[in-house]
Amino acid sequence: MKQLTVLYILILMTIRVWSNPLHIEPVRNIIIDTDCAIDDMRAISLLLSQPGIIINAILLSDGSLAPNDGIEKVMTLLHEFNRDTIPVAPGKEIKGLNPPWRQFNRQLSWGRTTGSISPRPDAVGLLYEKLNQEEKTILVCLGPLTNIAQLIRENDSIASKIERIVWYNESVEPLKGFNYECDQPAADFIFGTGIRIDVISNLQKEEAVLGPAFSSVLVRANTPLSRALHHVYSQSAVSDLLFQRHFSLCDDLVAVYLTDPELFDMNIITNSSNVRYNQDYSVSAVKEVIEDLIKGNYIPGEGVVFNEFPKNRELFTYDVRQIMDSAIVRYGLDEWKANVMTDEFHGHLGVFSIVGAKMGIKARELFDADHDQLEVVTFAGTKPPYSCLNDGLQVSTGATLGMGMIHLASDSITRPAAIFTFKDRSVKLSLKPEYLKQLNDDIKKAIISFGLKDEGYWHLVRRNAINYWLNWDRNKIFDIKEYTGGLK
Repeated sequence: MKQLTVLYILILMTIRVWSNPLHIEPVRNIIIDTDCAIDDMRAISLLLSQPGIIINAILLSDGSLAPNDGIEKVMTLLHEFNRDTIPVAPGKEIKGLNPPWRQFNRQLSWGRTTGSISPRPDAVGLLYEKLNQEEKTILVCLGPLTNIAQLIRENDSIASKIERIVWYNESVEPLKGFNYECDQPAADFIFGTGIRIDVISNLQKEEAVLGPAFSSVLVRANTPLSRALHHVYSQSAVSDLLFQRHFSLCDDLVAVYLTDPELFDMNIITNSSNVRYNQDYSVSAVKEVIEDLIKGNYIPGEGVVFNEFPKNRELFTYDVRQIMDSAIVRYGLDEWKANVMTDEFHGHLGVFSIVGAKMGIKARELFDADHDQLEVVTFAGTKPPYSCLNDGLQVSTGATLGMGMIHLASDSITRPAAIFTFKDRSVKLSLKPEYLKQLNDDIKKAIISFGLKDEGYWHLVRRNAINYWLNWDRNKIFDIKEYTGGLK
C-alpha cells in the first residue's frame, strides 16, 4: 500500500493536475537599454544565452560609455552568440557626462569580429517600432532612462505597450546612484508615469564580489557564454582587477531577476505602488544560477521545488538548494522528503502546506507509526489558506482522500489542527497561537504589499514558506494533547 501511495503522488506531480499560482511563463519579449559598462556585458551575455528570452532590440544610452562608443562592442558580442539579427541603435549623448571609468570601458573588446548588419541610427525610433510590434514588452535598463523618457514624452500612449521596466540602480529609497544621476530628470519623469518599474541593486553586499573563482569557472566551461565572458575577462586590464576582487554582481542581477525572481525579496513603495525594489537577495543562489548558465547546466524552474524528480542537489530550484543541507541535518530526511513532495503535490510552495507536512511527520513520531497507518481528522476545512494544511497531512502521513483515511471535522471553526489515531489512541496537534499569529500576520503583510493577484504576493509567500521550512522545528511549534472525544 505504501508503494501505491508514493506512486499516486508521483503521478500527480508528473501530470501537474493543479496549476501553480507562482508558475510564471518564461520571459518572451524584452528590449535591452545599456550604457556598455563591463557588468552590462555580463548581463547581456546571460540574457543572450537563454533560449526562452527573445531580445527584440538593444539600445545604447549615455553613461559608462557614450552611445556611439558602445555600438561596436554590442555588435561584436551579438556576433559571438550568432545573434547578429538583433537590431542595435544609439541614443542621444548627455552633455558633459564623462565618468572616470570611461577610458577603462572604452579599451575593452566584447567580441572578436563584427557581423554584417549595420546599426540603426535612432534608439528612440527603434524602441517605438519594436514596442508596437508586440502586445507587451519588458524593458531591461542597465543605464540611465534617457531613451525611454524621450519616447514617452513624445508618444505617451506607447506606455501601454510596456509591461514593466526592470532597472539596475544603486538605491531607490532615496533615489541615488550613477544610473540615476546620469539623467535625473528622465528617471524622475519615468517614476511619475505610473509604469511599473522594478529596481534591482546589489545592496553593496560584500559576498557579491567576483574573484578568481569566477575566472576558473570560465576556463573550465566550454559554452558560448563561457567563451564570450572569457574573451573579456582574460584581457589584462580586466584580469588584473578580477584577481584584486574589484568587480561585483551588478547589472547581471537584473538578468537573474528576470528568470529567477524568487531569489529576490521585493518590496513596494507604499506611496508609489508602481515602484518596487529588492530589499534583499540570495547572493549564493544568484551565483549558482550564473555558474550553471556558464557551464550549460541551467534548467529553467518549471516545477515548484525541483525541475525533475530529484537525484542530486543541482535538480532543486536555486532558493530551495540554499536550505537543503541545513534542513536535512536539523529535521531529518523523512521531513525533507515530505516537504518536497507536499510542495509539488500542492502546486506551490505554501505556508500552511509546510505546516501540515511537519505536523504529519510529528504525529507519526508520536505513534512510532509508518506511512499509511494513521487515520486523520482535520479541522482545516476546505477553503484556503487553512485547507492547504490538508495536502501536507496527506503526503506526510499517507492518509489520503483516495485511501479514505483523512476526514473533515464537523466543527464549523476552521484552524490548523488535526486529530491523529493509531490503534486505540488519538492525539490532537494544533499549531501554537504565537506561530499562527506570525503566519497570519505574514499573509496579511503580503496581501497589503502586493494584492492577491500580483506575482509579488506569491514570491513573498514562497520566501516565508522556505523560512518556516528551515526554522520552524516540528518539536516546538505544536500543542499536543491526548484526545478522548472520539472522531468527528
